[in-house]
Amino acid sequence: MKVTFKDCWYPDFDNQLLRKGTFFIDGDKITFKEPVGENDALFTNALVTPGLFDAHSHVAMDLFRGIGDDVSLDEWLNDYIWPLEARLNDDYVYWSSLLACLELIRSGSTTFLDMYFWEKATLKAAKEVGIRPIFTPGVIERPGWESALERVEELKNLGALVGVGPHALYTVSMKIMPEVVEFAKKNNLFLHMHLMETASEEAFIHNTLGKDYLKRLEDIGFFDVPVVFAHGVHFSEEDFDFLGKKNVVVAHCPQSNMKLSSGLFRWDKAKNNGVKVGIGTDGAASNNNLDFIEELRTGVLLARGVSGKPDLLSPLEALESATAVPAKVLGLPLGEIKEGYWADVVVWDESDISMVPVDKPEDWLSHIVYSSGSQAVKDVFVQGRWVLQNKSFVGINPLEVSDEVNKRRQSIRKEDIL
Repeated sequence: MKVTFKDCWYPDFDNQLLRKGTFFIDGDKITFKEPVGENDALFTNALVTPGLFDAHSHVAMDLFRGIGDDVSLDEWLNDYIWPLEARLNDDYVYWSSLLACLELIRSGSTTFLDMYFWEKATLKAAKEVGIRPIFTPGVIERPGWESALERVEELKNLGALVGVGPHALYTVSMKIMPEVVEFAKKNNLFLHMHLMETASEEAFIHNTLGKDYLKRLEDIGFFDVPVVFAHGVHFSEEDFDFLGKKNVVVAHCPQSNMKLSSGLFRWDKAKNNGVKVGIGTDGAASNNNLDFIEELRTGVLLARGVSGKPDLLSPLEALESATAVPAKVLGLPLGEIKEGYWADVVVWDESDISMVPVDKPEDWLSHIVYSSGSQAVKDVFVQGRWVLQNKSFVGINPLEVSDEVNKRRQSIRKEDIL
């Protein structure tokens, strides 16, 4: 596919400015050299950004949206989610993942980093929608836990991007963690783990591993590979200082953390210590939607509210966290409009009522972060594939997906009402 973006505005994160220029999609890559052949599409004077990067998700949990809305994380998991997950199968996960992928695409997300199970069903759904999944099969310490590592290799052989997902320090002990880390190192894979999400988890970690738990992880080589930590709500000042020296990105999931009363992540302290921060939606069972733009805005507003610093993050810095930051940590050619990068591109509707008025083009960046929503996303390309065209999904009927998910929700909950 050849797509021309003529005299379009796009963010230049290296120079921290909004730049106007012409670039192209040539096949699955971005280029600034005009490729041969006829245009499949032409955009002129448009506002364009890289695709957004959901740095922590459980997309198959769309099926559980609205279940256990008003309880703590521990009660939510033990009394609601885990019993339902015991009933899941590939069919449930496939349809639930389809719904989630549509939510993400509609809000400009072109990549999601997932930790869950039944990954092949999610991979099938993602391929149909056209979004890019990155899988980190969840390792939980119980008989047969090694199957998660086998699934990593299987998914890699299917062409998927993969990492390793030790679920958390309260579900994976230091008895098997060295083996998990060694697997990641041997296969040049990154690690993705929930960490310091709740006060009870903080107490558990300090009681079992001590306050220098990050040093304990360093001693087994945990930070020898790229790392994504989800949540980080209860990181101490010492934790932030330690992580600022490592190749780590913290996936900040503000709406899930607030809904579950887990606490408030301190983006100001992360920034002061040089800790890289991305944005994650978590799952729709705890969010309760996967509108990535809404998640970004919540994260920025929360950072200002808890820090008392209105200038903590500029709109451009916030957008960089939602695109380039996690991609750089993982070493992926994503998240920026650059020569040779994968062609993940979002075209915005500058005429949408949430995007006006403007005095200068830079105002659009402010509007993306502070006033827009998924309704302002006009077109989405994922690695050159046109997946959202003039606000309509390409090749997918969302009404059919919604109907099928509703049927499966009723089916999986039958045991609750019998």
